[in-house]
Amino acid sequence: MSSEKMPRKLEKPLTVKASDRVFLRLYPDCKPHKLEIADLQKGLVLMLGASELVGEGIGFGAPVIRYADKTFFSKSAEVSVQGQDEGGVVVSKSFLMDAVSRKRICRGPFISDNLYSFFHRAFMRGYEGCKDFRPFFDKIMELRKILGIKSQFVEVNPRGRVNIVYKCFSDTVQIEVDLRALDKSGCEEILILNEQDSSFFRRYFDTSGLELFGRQIGAWEKVEADEASFSDINGHLTFSLKRLDQATLFRGWEEVKGRFSWAGLGYSLKPNISTFTYLVKISMHV
Repeated sequence: MSSEKMPRKLEKPLTVKASDRVFLRLYPDCKPHKLEIADLQKGLVLMLGASELVGEGIGFGAPVIRYADKTFFSKSAEVSVQGQDEGGVVVSKSFLMDAVSRKRICRGPFISDNLYSFFHRAFMRGYEGCKDFRPFFDKIMELRKILGIKSQFVEVNPRGRVNIVYKCFSDTVQIEVDLRALDKSGCEEILILNEQDSSFFRRYFDTSGLELFGRQIGAWEKVEADEASFSDINGHLTFSLKRLDQATLFRGWEEVKGRFSWAGLGYSLKPNISTFTYLVKISMHV
């Protein structure tokens, strides 16, 4: 049972101890402001001591909703502390899905959605299909920065909310996703992302025996194993997720100077799902 009768609105960052030297932090705003997703709401930020390890990742338990016309992100959210539940700290975040990504050159006009999406789809087909050429595609991404082409998340009419409850226990976070307040009209895919910093988490391994490092991991690859994990090179700090029947599990790792720095695991859900619960296991080995 919760030790508080009413949720308490969170006005400043909440930091919860997960284990010795490992902490989890939830912001009520869009912090930390890193690279392209600086203006987006984040999930739980993983910390080692006083250092945040999220990089340009979006944290544990953050939604992205893909519709037939656009992909929606969250720039606005409400955070509440629920109290204690069986020894764990319970906090909730209600993500308003109120932003879409647009591209612009320097401070000039936005690039036509139709024009850019055509080139973006062609680029992504090459990026995902030609692994041996990914260093070349990464250079193209860096060139995009030199040319001043930037992503900007623009507020639009929202398509509902995704309500997420984080139950933070010792070495484990239970994440409960409630999609009942989301507008499902034209919805094609629901993504629940779990990302931290690729400069720290450079090693992927899973229960099938697969082990990959850095760019070998791929940008968006399906996980076939029962459980998948990311760790630092030496295996000191690890986070793991299980493959679940309700969802498809993907792994990803990207590092492009000045643009991307994320490593993580994401669940892809079908639009007919109303609630979804999973665990993030966190382990520290000295």
